Amino acid sequence: MKPAPAPLEEAFSHSARLEGFLRRRGHGDESRDLVQDLFIVLLSKGDGLVCEEPGRFRSFLFAIAYRLGANATRRRRRDPDGAERPADRLASSAPSPERTILLKENVRRAAAALDALPPEMRTALVLIADEGRSTKDVAELTGVSEEVVRSRLSRGRKRLASILEGRKDP
Repeated sequence: MKPAPAPLEEAFSHSARLEGFLRRRGHGDESRDLVQDLFIVLLSKGDGLVCEEPGRFRSFLFAIAYRLGANATRRRRRDPDGAERPADRLASSAPSPERTILLKENVRRAAAALDALPPEMRTALVLIADEGRSTKDVAELTGVSEEVVRSRLSRGRKRLASILEGRKDP
């Protein structure tokens, strides 16, 4: 039986997924820093992290990432002097009901347009735009050259734009 990987080694193997998870939760460029904070948390625990089941350790990592992201969001909501923003400022930043309906319709149209793309274009777009992977990573995952990935990405973006604008395919 293969020995279980050390917690830090396993955590490093999940770093790209953790970064993508935080990026999708709205942390953008801050996601890489939050993953580094996660490693600091793990290092501070020393040898106290032992997990026999890899799935549980992965869940543990994502739970820590979620909490670090939530803390970062709370920090961003604070004014420079450290006080919470007043409730009226939060309410005024909320979109109007009309804007919410429009945003939901745009999301529905974008999802339908993405579904209308050929699978290879959709895969390239999702892996690069949503998961933040590089063209090299996508090429390795899909078994094609980087040039093919760039071509699929370009053609997919053009076709997606034409679908969303209501034009015929380019």
